[in-house]
Amino acid sequence: MVYQALYRKYRPSTFDEVCGQSIVVNTLKNAINNNKLSHAYLFIGPRGTGKTSIAKIFAKTINCESQKNGCSCEKCDICKMCNNNENVDIIEMDAASNNGVDEIREIKNHVSLMPTFSKYKIYIIDEVHMLSAGAFNALLKTLEEPPKHVIFILATTEIQKVPLTIISRCQNFEFKSIPKNLMTEKIKYICTKENIKISDDAIEQICIDSSGGLRDAIGLLDQLNSYTNGDINLDDVLLLNGRISVDNIKKLFNFIIDNDINSLFDLSNQFENDGKDYIFICEDIIKYLKNNLIDFQKNNINELVSSIGKENIINIIFDFNDYLSKMRNSKNKKIFFDLLLIKILEYKRTNVRAIDKKIIDNKESDFDEKNNSEINVEENKEEIIDNDQKSDFKDEKNNEKYKFYEELMNIRLNNILAEADKESLNNYLTFKNDLENNLDNLDERKIFNLLLDCTIKAGSKDGIILTTSNNNILYELYDDLFSIESLFINKLNKELNICIYDNSNWEIKRKIYVEKIKNKEKIELLDEKEVLDKIKESKSEKKSEFDDLLEIGE
Repeated sequence: MVYQALYRKYRPSTFDEVCGQSIVVNTLKNAINNNKLSHAYLFIGPRGTGKTSIAKIFAKTINCESQKNGCSCEKCDICKMCNNNENVDIIEMDAASNNGVDEIREIKNHVSLMPTFSKYKIYIIDEVHMLSAGAFNALLKTLEEPPKHVIFILATTEIQKVPLTIISRCQNFEFKSIPKNLMTEKIKYICTKENIKISDDAIEQICIDSSGGLRDAIGLLDQLNSYTNGDINLDDVLLLNGRISVDNIKKLFNFIIDNDINSLFDLSNQFENDGKDYIFICEDIIKYLKNNLIDFQKNNINELVSSIGKENIINIIFDFNDYLSKMRNSKNKKIFFDLLLIKILEYKRTNVRAIDKKIIDNKESDFDEKNNSEINVEENKEEIIDNDQKSDFKDEKNNEKYKFYEELMNIRLNNILAEADKESLNNYLTFKNDLENNLDNLDERKIFNLLLDCTIKAGSKDGIILTTSNNNILYELYDDLFSIESLFINKLNKELNICIYDNSNWEIKRKIYVEKIKNKEKIELLDEKEVLDKIKESKSEKKSEFDDLLEIGE
């Protein structure tokens, strides 16, 4: 005997067997009972929710010789012919492959013919939105005033593509996604009938993957049954659908919290080796983060949210959502996924610095209240800052460290504004908008991600002024100043100076220079070589110290 796919084998043949469309079913049954049949129906809804199945059941029930309470008897000759797909008075047409004017003209030529066996001749046109404009126009008159013995049932997943002139001539029925609990019951029923052993978490994952489409759920069950030989667990589902388990997502974020970078990217490589779909992984991570945020809102306690920060979690969700569209259009989705991991690590570090800063401020406040002793405050401050975070705070030592950068920025701001012009600004804005599609490697991507928080405010033929409202990354921008310059120089193929300011300081400086320009004061160009050499010298010393540490580590 030829094997029949499960979704065909368990397709409903009566209204009572239909799953999850009670409103549609009850309305159609009442219309049959009260003999209030329309000449045209339009079934609208997602794929796999029962549109075509209900159209067939409706067509059979209308013509049933002994229907009772709006249900077919399943015993008469008409019902038997319908169940065997032998009723010539029920004509099914797939508009996806028969979408031309000629096919609709053929319908128009045959509608006047009386049914052969049945009371009504019924045309079921599936995926009706695929009809051409000419075909819709040809159908219009026939649909509006068909012969009394003809009923049209149209089905579509994309109602926005169906002309309003067609929609207004039909009774419209909206099909909903099948609820998860009903899908679960149906899958369990099929598994019992087919002697398939399946775990509850595997059923749940099948329901999630099917997104409310029962046909998709049964189709996936059929595929899993063939793969596992009738013994299905969650790992089997994840292997076939390209997703990862919640345990793997937890493991990924544990590596982030522990700053275990090697294990983190080893896990990402493992996803690739296992053939996982990074689109699905991102979707599942978004859902996981959302659930953690809800848990935090309910209980005010959540380890993940506390470690990375509530606002950072929200930003990460938006980042994943933004990158999903880029991933769908990219051949190498793993690059984008790894970049997202780098970004999350930066969020984590930012949160750690914020927590440590808060501790310091609280400690200072406590000491001030006790004895207002500056010495005690400084001693306690030094004790806390010592955890490798010292240089990251915007304090006096940080100002000392970056004083040459600030001096360089003042010089460059002066020089760029002295020669700023609108054309250069527009060119740089266009360049930055197109930059993301012109990146060649991960290093360039990292620099680009850093620039996402920056805005180009002004430009001259050989300089750009960037500003940021995020003071947390201002010093990171200073640290990567030469890498940022290299990126712009390589892509624009010309020498360029980058000037970086925080927004508040930029507004102050801008007003000063606007006044100078209004008063037609001459802005003298300044030499930056001396301060630039000092910065390069300090970076060289820092690199040497770091190299020494690496040697010690070896």
